[in-house]
Amino acid sequence: MPKSSLLVTAAVLIALSFLSTWFFQSKPSVTQQRRELEDYVQKREKEAKDLLADTALLRKLISHTETEQEFDKVQKKKFGLFVFAETLTDNQDLLFWNSQEIIPPAPNFSPPDSLYFQHLLNGYYVVQKAKLALPGITSNMMAYALIPVLNKFYLETKNSQTQFAYDEDAINRITIAELPTEFAVRSVSGPVLFYITQASGQNGNNTDAVTFLLRMFSLLLVLVYLHLVVETVRRKRGAVTAVFVLALILASCRLLLFFFPGLLSLRQISLFDPTNYASDSFNRSLGDLLITSLFLCWLMLFAWSSLGPVKRLPRPLKGKGILVAGVAAIFVLIYTTFQLASVVHALVTNSKISFDVTDFFSLNIYSFFGFIVLALLTLSYYYFSRLLFRFSLSAFPNLLHLYFVVAVVGLTYLTLRSGNTVVLFQLPVLAWLVLYTLLLSREQLIINRIRMTVTGILFWLFVFSVSLAGLILQGNREREWETRKEIAEKYDQLSDPAKEHSLQVALAYLNNDFLRANFSRFYHEPGNKLLRDSIINDNLLGYSGSYATSLYVFDSTRQPVNNGEEKTYEALNNILASQSKPTVVNNLFYYETMPDQFVYITKREVTDSGKALGTLFIVAAPRQFQKKNELYPNLFVRGGENDLENSSQYAYAIYKDQKLWNHSSKYAFPTKINSAQISGEFEKVQNDDNDELWFKAGKQKVVVIAKKRDTFIETITLFSYLFCAFLFMVGLLRFAGLLVQLARGRRLSDIFSRLTIRTEIHATIIFISVLSFLIIGVATIQFFAARYKRNNVDRLSRVSSSAVTEMEKRVKDDSLLINNALNFSDSASRQSMRNVIQEISDVHGVIVNLYDLSGTLQVTSDEMIYTRGVLSTKMHPRAFYELNTRDAVQQVQNEKAGQLEYLSIYTAIRNNNGEPYVYLNIPSFTSQIELNQEISNFLVTIINLNAFIFLIAGVIALFITNRISHSFSVIGEKMKAITLGRSNEEITWTKDDEIGELVKQYNKMVQQLEQSAEALAKSEREGAWREMARQVAHEIKNPLTPMKLSIQYLQRAIQTAQPNVKDLTTNVAGTLIEQIDHLAKIAADFSQFANIGNKRVEKIDLHGVIGSLVSLYDANPHIELTWKAMLGPVWVMADKTQMNRLFTNLLTNAVDACSEERKCIVTIGESIEDETVIISVADNGEGIPAEMQSKIFTPNFTTKTSGTGLGLAMCKSIAEQAGGGIWFQTKEGEGTTFYVRLPVSE
Repeated sequence: MPKSSLLVTAAVLIALSFLSTWFFQSKPSVTQQRRELEDYVQKREKEAKDLLADTALLRKLISHTETEQEFDKVQKKKFGLFVFAETLTDNQDLLFWNSQEIIPPAPNFSPPDSLYFQHLLNGYYVVQKAKLALPGITSNMMAYALIPVLNKFYLETKNSQTQFAYDEDAINRITIAELPTEFAVRSVSGPVLFYITQASGQNGNNTDAVTFLLRMFSLLLVLVYLHLVVETVRRKRGAVTAVFVLALILASCRLLLFFFPGLLSLRQISLFDPTNYASDSFNRSLGDLLITSLFLCWLMLFAWSSLGPVKRLPRPLKGKGILVAGVAAIFVLIYTTFQLASVVHALVTNSKISFDVTDFFSLNIYSFFGFIVLALLTLSYYYFSRLLFRFSLSAFPNLLHLYFVVAVVGLTYLTLRSGNTVVLFQLPVLAWLVLYTLLLSREQLIINRIRMTVTGILFWLFVFSVSLAGLILQGNREREWETRKEIAEKYDQLSDPAKEHSLQVALAYLNNDFLRANFSRFYHEPGNKLLRDSIINDNLLGYSGSYATSLYVFDSTRQPVNNGEEKTYEALNNILASQSKPTVVNNLFYYETMPDQFVYITKREVTDSGKALGTLFIVAAPRQFQKKNELYPNLFVRGGENDLENSSQYAYAIYKDQKLWNHSSKYAFPTKINSAQISGEFEKVQNDDNDELWFKAGKQKVVVIAKKRDTFIETITLFSYLFCAFLFMVGLLRFAGLLVQLARGRRLSDIFSRLTIRTEIHATIIFISVLSFLIIGVATIQFFAARYKRNNVDRLSRVSSSAVTEMEKRVKDDSLLINNALNFSDSASRQSMRNVIQEISDVHGVIVNLYDLSGTLQVTSDEMIYTRGVLSTKMHPRAFYELNTRDAVQQVQNEKAGQLEYLSIYTAIRNNNGEPYVYLNIPSFTSQIELNQEISNFLVTIINLNAFIFLIAGVIALFITNRISHSFSVIGEKMKAITLGRSNEEITWTKDDEIGELVKQYNKMVQQLEQSAEALAKSEREGAWREMARQVAHEIKNPLTPMKLSIQYLQRAIQTAQPNVKDLTTNVAGTLIEQIDHLAKIAADFSQFANIGNKRVEKIDLHGVIGSLVSLYDANPHIELTWKAMLGPVWVMADKTQMNRLFTNLLTNAVDACSEERKCIVTIGESIEDETVIISVADNGEGIPAEMQSKIFTPNFTTKTSGTGLGLAMCKSIAEQAGGGIWFQTKEGEGTTFYVRLPVSE
């Protein structure tokens, strides 16, 4: 039985899982998250208190006399520190800050020190406010320590996601509660700071991570134990029974996980989220499909390892039975092939899983498991098809008939489903199946053997990788084409304002009740910004994939309320009244700003009980016309990494009246088209290396979406990914097999000691290939990153130098310096700076910022990043420290905005006295994405190369191992052929290598062996003659003694004239005849043993031989002989006389071994195993004593009181000369069974 320790360990883990569940109590996820969040807040609170208590350090910070180590210590804190000095104006001086990502609240010097929770522009913070009394400083100082709790930006994108500061994944489990809940987060002193609650859509009874891992490990141990049980069943009950038992176990486990997913809380894992993939009610997520494919692969591998090597089919499958089984197997194979193709197609087309292998960073964890699922399903299909082909190949030995039946059955199946659109997809799959049948049937003769070789593995990995690559490529094409249709329809809508429908829901939300209740918030900060962002984001008006939206609020007297832009009520109302046209949406209008550009505008009058409170204008421009958005697409482009519309691969053109009306600059579209170029609604046009989708949006309007065709590189890359996935799965399965062997109790050293040289060479080459891939990949990526950063720094430096030159020229020309300083409070100076900054931005395609000497942003080429709360209007503290405190001329550094890392350069612009008067900043928000694209292209290339390196390495390993193994095989065959008593051949080896040295020693050994053999043969001959002479003398002496005594007795009777001489003569004559017959038998036995090598081989039926012998014993009442013969004849190639002698000796010995005290029972049995027949002869005698068992087949050895001892020796020689063998099993007191194995002749 398998090791019970596995089951005991699993039981212990289950018990521990229940203890952990009890420990975490109810709603463990929220409870655990509250504990972790509170620990995080309290730890930061203590750090902030310690920092605020260090007055000496704070004094250095605000006076800018701190050392670099002191600055780094404060700047690396996980919370924001802001020190304000009170002034006579409302604009308090910010003397020190340590973060650009945290935006502090407006300082208030009147309330006392406090600790509270506050929602600011870009998230939720625990604010620790403290009034400072610093030595030597008389001004009132106020410090704010802001501990980030939840980052929440005005617009959530892939690089500005809402997430908790202490744990990025916690947002999936909890959220900030608006009302008190049972989950309160407290400060160190005890008061409640805020409350959290369970995130929407989450099950409050989710299993905690500890419980989940304990149950997963216990399930794994149970499955390993059950697998060992199944192997025990295979040994005792047979392979078929074991396969059925394993199938029942795995099906039960799968159904258990399906109906009771709460056992492991699988639904809390994103892999089991049905929104990513759901094929049917059973495989309702990628995780479910992974479990199903894993269990299926397990079953198929076990079935093949158990049933595959058994070449003989079940006895009922003979004649017409095998024909029916063959056709049924072909039908099952066809149905399975179609199902596999459908699953692969659905996995690509009907899911959110990316298989765009040309963009490495578009792939994610779901893509990885998707490839693993494909590998598992394909491996399952391969072994299942091989099991089915055992029936098909036996039913159709003529392979042409097999191919014809596969094609006919497949076409018949498709004909029955002719009304289904999937037939067009399955028809090429059927063609592939016919080709696969051809390969597999031929491969049975060429490549595949019972033991899978490296050649076979590489061959089939190549076949299935190419096949799956074709399926996935087709699925990607269909998925991309549908996406392109949606993009075309969207561009049609965006270019035709009268078709707008998506704003209707948003405008319905902005009714008078909502605006009346919230209108007062427009007057005060930060409520004004939060409300505006809420209106834009929560109502889809600011969906950055479609619109750039602005809100303009005016009070009842038509005065602007914190609008930030110089737009008057009269100007907007005039546009609405005189320039706008209505859309299909009520109260929504549009107006054209240029012939190919338009803007939506709507107006809301806000009243309270008939009294006017104010007016709200909403202006929304489609994003396709917002060119500046290209400067920072990673910050404000909504959608995931797989959003094809945001991809740089696409280009669009809009034609009106057959003339180019609008287009992107990434593709050379013709300026005119003709109506004959498009006939249907959607047309596919190939233009050199590009595919174009032509969408006829109206009688006079055509939208064209173009994309470069990368079929070749995508196919190669798909092949590479799939090939690597297969290699990974093969390695994983080998590792699983290793674990099973360890579970059986085998030692690791024993397992590795059994590895062949061929396996070691293959493993070494593969290991070197993988290691080189990793080393080259890591080294090259680091080189790319360093080179790109260096090039980017050089580029930014050139742009910065050019910008500084332009700035200095403009300042000089416009005489903007007053007392060697810029006056930003002067509107003319500010406008002049804005103009030059905008020019630099437009020319170089970058964002340009100007900071004053206090580190405050004064002019920027684009305000959205700073007005939306992504970054603070204060300069990055490290840059400010370098330029202001350490008087550096330039600073290049890595910065972060949300989850986006980018490169930024700061330059101090100086006057004639060498004193700085402004700081110029140019951030490169696209640097990281461009680097990722370079790395992606490189990884695609290296993965392709690595896949082919694996193939080449496999071929090289094949040649190397074949050469070495051939050399060893030659030596081995020569060693096997070594026979004492005859001349043995030496090996001819011309190369002077290690094997040559081995051959030299072998040839030397052969020479020495020949000399020793001659001496030994001479000695053996002499010894054999002596032994034979002794044995012959002994055997002859035994009958001669009674003969001599009888004659002497007769002679004495004659001499003494005994009266009964006549009778005595008759008795002596009988005795002499009996002893002479015994001498004749001895002579015959020695003659048979001497002539055992002389045989006449023919095809005989063993039943005829055994049957004639059985009939001899049937008439004996003292013997009960039972013959369990198989049905039909049993043909063997042997000498019939020797076979008769063999079984005669065995039956004679069985009868002689029986005790005289009980009835003699002899049983003859037959069985077929691996194309051999095993005949057993069992008796109920006393058995063979242990000390005699090793000599039982030795010539001249006998357990009887008489005889030559040559019988069993002759039996052994006869069986071996027939290509078989003989052995026995005995138990003293119960009997002995002799077994004879002979090869069966078909």
